[in-house]
Amino acid sequence: MIETLVFGLIVLSTVCLWLLIEQRKSWKFLIWFIPALLILVSSTYVTYTSLLGIPKVATPERGLYLKHHIAEPNWIYLWVLEKNNIPMSYQIIYSREKHNALEGVKQKSDEGKFMIIKKADPEDMEGTDNKEGDRGGGYTIGGDFGFYEWDHSIDLPLKDN
Repeated sequence: MIETLVFGLIVLSTVCLWLLIEQRKSWKFLIWFIPALLILVSSTYVTYTSLLGIPKVATPERGLYLKHHIAEPNWIYLWVLEKNNIPMSYQIIYSREKHNALEGVKQKSDEGKFMIIKKADPEDMEGTDNKEGDRGGGYTIGGDFGFYEWDHSIDLPLKDN
């Protein structure tokens, strides 16, 4: 798979360089060819990394916590179950605060609790303490996003008998 991709990129580079050398005096060709080539290369890179399963360097919006792995000096890798039960992998910059909060989330998850991740609202998440009326434990991760316990007996509607 990798060999095919590398070979294809070498052939594409050779053809593109040959076209640029042959058409160097045609400014109309250069005006559309160079941006189109840059868009093609960047979209190929994004598509290829997503096919490989490389984690996004982003913050998850909402989902169910599955696992995390801490590569201590640099990164935290987080796996979240998102819409339509699709697992996604995220790469987050490491900090001791995030490390400690995720260890608490892992402990709750190991106890059998469902931990939901949600993008933090400034008025909702003020520290790690629960507000009056909250339904479960909360953990914030650097103010970016927070976790809370999901109680299915309260949040899901009752089935009619």
